[in-house]
Amino acid sequence: MGLRAAGILGCCCCLLPFVLPAAPGVNCKAGCHPENGFCEFPSECRCQPGWQGALCNQCVPFPGCLHGSCAKPWQCICEEGWVGSLCDIDIHPCSAKPCTNNSTCIETGDGGYICLCAQGFTGKNCHLKQGPCIINGSPCQNGGTCIDDNGFAPHASCLCPSGFAGNFCEIDRDDCESSPCENGGTCTDVGVGFSCSCPYGYTGKLCSSRVTFCASGPCENGGTCSEHPQGGFECICKPEFVGMTCKHPSKNTSLSGMNMETKHMQNYKPPSKAHHRSVHQQQEILKITVKETIQNADPFLSRSQVICFVVLGLLTCLVVLGTTGIVFFSKCEMWLANAKYSHLLRKKKNFFLKSNNGENLSVNIIFPEKIKLTNYTKNYTAI
Repeated sequence: MGLRAAGILGCCCCLLPFVLPAAPGVNCKAGCHPENGFCEFPSECRCQPGWQGALCNQCVPFPGCLHGSCAKPWQCICEEGWVGSLCDIDIHPCSAKPCTNNSTCIETGDGGYICLCAQGFTGKNCHLKQGPCIINGSPCQNGGTCIDDNGFAPHASCLCPSGFAGNFCEIDRDDCESSPCENGGTCTDVGVGFSCSCPYGYTGKLCSSRVTFCASGPCENGGTCSEHPQGGFECICKPEFVGMTCKHPSKNTSLSGMNMETKHMQNYKPPSKAHHRSVHQQQEILKITVKETIQNADPFLSRSQVICFVVLGLLTCLVVLGTTGIVFFSKCEMWLANAKYSHLLRKKKNFFLKSNNGENLSVNIIFPEKIKLTNYTKNYTAI
């Protein structure tokens, strides 16, 4: 609340010069309006908002007011013949005589007008003559534009679009007649235009642009691209890579060594006496190199894959053995319980048989769960 009160007090202090009259004892400029003007220093005349002029006796009209005045600030009182919020609409537009060629102007009352054209003329201001294009219609074909010099020409003519010719644009001109395709391109007339089929190494609508193959960087793995004068390109690959774009790695080091050694042996010419022995040694060297190459081939499974398979196999075996042990332990527990209670039955039966004097006795024995009951005798056991 304190900040709000301070803000209001500050605003009031700023507006005091605009709402308060001249300070006591200060003489304003002679003729300064006593209500619309004020002063802080002698011989001064400062205007209140909405007033203007040297003596602050002229009101400020509404912004944008064209043909109007004001009696109070921010008014727009229209002059005679003008209407609208900004006094910008002429209610007597016919006074400017917009209609031509002896046409009649009629005011609509809202600042607009209508021209009643004389015979043979048309348009908003009757400035167009009804020539052949209007009276007879356009004779032009294939999108041609009818021209009659705004109606004053005795005959209509046609302005034809590209690809057509004739008095009425009725002739489909061959666009390939001028051979627009460059650098040996093949031209094909297509409707109102043409199409160029460019040869290898050129592009563009007229085949005028040469294709820069090396601009896209086709050579990979550090290869150097070289443009051919006749078109196309060539990749100069590093020794480790081969292919048209140096994409594929070259043969392994062993085969490279074998090829170099073979070429060296072929270029070497031994003496005639040791020729048979040199050929035999060369065959042995080739055999050893091929064997080493086969041994250096990648294995079917990597070391990490083999370790993974071994670990999975051990885990599977542990799960199977654990499940089998649990089932076997449960069965053994049941077998031991059955044997214990079978022994108990036999003891009870023998006890009652010894104390029996020929009477039929029945024995009720309550067994725990999971125990399979069996009728041991017909006369002495009942369930």
